[in-house]
Amino acid sequence: MKKALLHPKPRRLLLAALLLHTGLVWADGANATTTAAPANVANNTLTFPALSASTADTTHWGIGVGAAYHTSPYLGYDAKYSPIPLISFDNQWVHVLGATVDLKVAQWNNVMLTLRGTYALGDGYKGSDSPIFNGMPTRDPAFWFGPALAWHSAYGVLSGDVLTSGNKGQRADISFSKPFQYGNLTFAPHVGTAWLSDKYVGYYYGVPSSLAQPGRNAYAGKSAYEQSVGTRFDYHFAAHQLVTLDLTATYLSSGITDSPLIGKKISRQANLGYLYQFN
Repeated sequence: MKKALLHPKPRRLLLAALLLHTGLVWADGANATTTAAPANVANNTLTFPALSASTADTTHWGIGVGAAYHTSPYLGYDAKYSPIPLISFDNQWVHVLGATVDLKVAQWNNVMLTLRGTYALGDGYKGSDSPIFNGMPTRDPAFWFGPALAWHSAYGVLSGDVLTSGNKGQRADISFSKPFQYGNLTFAPHVGTAWLSDKYVGYYYGVPSSLAQPGRNAYAGKSAYEQSVGTRFDYHFAAHQLVTLDLTATYLSSGITDSPLIGKKISRQANLGYLYQFN
């Protein structure tokens, strides 16, 4: 099961299936999570998938297409729709979903530790995206990396990561999701919290004093939190075919909403996708 990652920024929400933090959004087969469910191992056995060799064919992959709708917290940034390509790949050593790659480092019982790398293709903004950005420098997307952990239990999946991206700061995410299955339909309520460093907030939501103007005060940025809640629905209508719908609302704390670039405390998104699994 895939966790619902936290996506406050405009174009990142448009490209939810291709991103980081985060997040959390698309189903990846029967087990939809950026840190794939670990294989069954003996209790209290520590293994290192990245260092071990295996002759078993454990490769699973799929391809599909989707569409995303979101509302942005930025002032003057309208609700957007966008098509999204979906690509997934998983074997003993690596898990790939869109622009996120997890190297499977260690596994103990139902806990999996990975090293994550993800390129947030939709982060940031251009001056032309909204009148509030007039004269502001472009805020670029970034490559994020760091450790990630997922614990699969009978109660659900608890997962989190701590990621950094140089001058764009750091972020840490934790989320919980619990699936319920009724025939071919699975629905999974999910909740999550993300901490964003002051450098992160300053880069994406700050206003340098030299660019302050009437209606856009200077704002240096301070560390902030995001809280999200939502539900994902997966419907397996054929042996290798899946339709998924994820609905999420994200609440932004004062560290973000104090920015003059922000007009709303809550952003909403809906992602609809189709995935064909080849094996």
